[in-house]
Amino acid sequence: MVVDSYLELFTTLFGWQFYGVLWGVLRDTGIVFLPFLGIVIDNFVEGFRGGDFGRREALSLRQMETDIIIALFVVVLAGEPFASTPLNASVMKYNPPPTLTDSTPPQATVADPQSTFGVTSFTGAPSTVNVPLWWYTVMALSTAVNQAIIEGLPDAPDLRAYAQQARLATIEDVALRQEVADFFSQCFMPARARYQAERPDDALTRALLDTWGNDDPDWLGSHVYREMPGYYAGMRPDKQIPGWPFDPSRDIEYDPAGPAPAWGHPTCKEWWENTAGPPGLRARLVSDPGASGLGAWWDGAYAWLGGLASGAATEKKADALARAVLERAPPAFTNDDFTPAASDAGKGLASLAVDKASAAAGAAGLAWYAALFAVVMDVVVPALPMIQAVVLLGIYALLPLLVVLSRYSLQMLVTGALLIFTVKFWSALWYLAQWVDVNLISAMYPDMNVFTAQFSSGAPDHLGKRMALDMITSALYLGLPLLWTGIMGIAGVSAAHAIGNTTRDVGNSLQKPIDSAGNRGSSVAGAAGSGFIRRMKR
Repeated sequence: MVVDSYLELFTTLFGWQFYGVLWGVLRDTGIVFLPFLGIVIDNFVEGFRGGDFGRREALSLRQMETDIIIALFVVVLAGEPFASTPLNASVMKYNPPPTLTDSTPPQATVADPQSTFGVTSFTGAPSTVNVPLWWYTVMALSTAVNQAIIEGLPDAPDLRAYAQQARLATIEDVALRQEVADFFSQCFMPARARYQAERPDDALTRALLDTWGNDDPDWLGSHVYREMPGYYAGMRPDKQIPGWPFDPSRDIEYDPAGPAPAWGHPTCKEWWENTAGPPGLRARLVSDPGASGLGAWWDGAYAWLGGLASGAATEKKADALARAVLERAPPAFTNDDFTPAASDAGKGLASLAVDKASAAAGAAGLAWYAALFAVVMDVVVPALPMIQAVVLLGIYALLPLLVVLSRYSLQMLVTGALLIFTVKFWSALWYLAQWVDVNLISAMYPDMNVFTAQFSSGAPDHLGKRMALDMITSALYLGLPLLWTGIMGIAGVSAAHAIGNTTRDVGNSLQKPIDSAGNRGSSVAGAAGSGFIRRMKR
């Protein structure tokens, strides 16, 4: 039997184990027999509430027989655990959905759970539990419907898992973090200051901005600074950079006749992008343990979102990974909120401070709402399958009380079946929500570089777009199951009402022959009495 989460492998077994325990307690204490006593008393009292003598008693007896037969049928079908339908741990399995890094994740079983469930928690699950025939059939049918629907829907890779991975990326190597800080002060800040002062508007600058985006000059690995003459290619740090050998043709500030220094002064371009010899800063950022696995996530997401030219794709991939790591690398290397932009020319410090404070307040409000929806997407949504598994455990464990308190009615069979099917079907609805979410992301972020820079890294530029995505997806993940549960609740009430009417119709059909016979008997007795009185008068 296929389940819908790692946890459900064990909650299903424990739920039916608790069912057996509770049913045994109800049976051993005699509570399971009380509904039969109630049936007898109800029909006995009903026979004396009205009607001709002899007629209501016969009807009550027939109705009692019918109710007891139905109750026995329900007990056998949905009450007593059935040895012919055991739930074996060996046949239970969970097939995890494919991810961007693993298209065929290993199957989870009770013996090999692929998680800490069953290893450090939920241990001691029974290897076999007996399940009533009706509930076993309902579970099997619900699972088959779920799997058929999920298999019929298109693939939906979890792009949000990539975004989460990107947000967790950071610089773990302390020495590398310090080197990034040195690059920031020795290369990026001088290049940025020159760019702000010159405001170049030549063909090369426009072409670079068109290719790499208008925000390219705002980060350490800017292609504008790397490609334009006089920037990274012509800049060198003032201090020696460990790991970079001394080059007399480049490091001309040293006396050739004197002793060679321990390390050299690479150009900023070499320091950032070098691939031969000492690895550049970007290559070390991407290979840092803090970015572990991010490249594989990127490859999967890039394959889903669409293609670029191969050269641009390779370069954008390296930039995207490095930028994602830098976004989350503590400490923040700069705070240039008060760096004058071209539109701020002529403004005083006080006016500039007011403008920045107003913008910060608006951004803070938007960021608060974005964070709220992010909590839903990052915390609530991953927990939904666990909630479903625990809810099913509670349903399975409490079913004996539902069976007994319903007095073994047929309506209870339908109500319980719809309850299990409704909760199991949440899995198909969540898969549909994920498919819609992935397609919305790919529509709003068709460029993988923009997706990484704006969606995964937490950059504030597209907070509104991300908030809209999170709001829509949250509504789907939470709203679809609520809507479905409400619909099935209405359907369950209608079905139970229809079955109740059918049962009453059966009772009425039993009553009609008795009423007819009683009426004929009354007519015969009346005719006989009238004839006897007439003879006596003569």
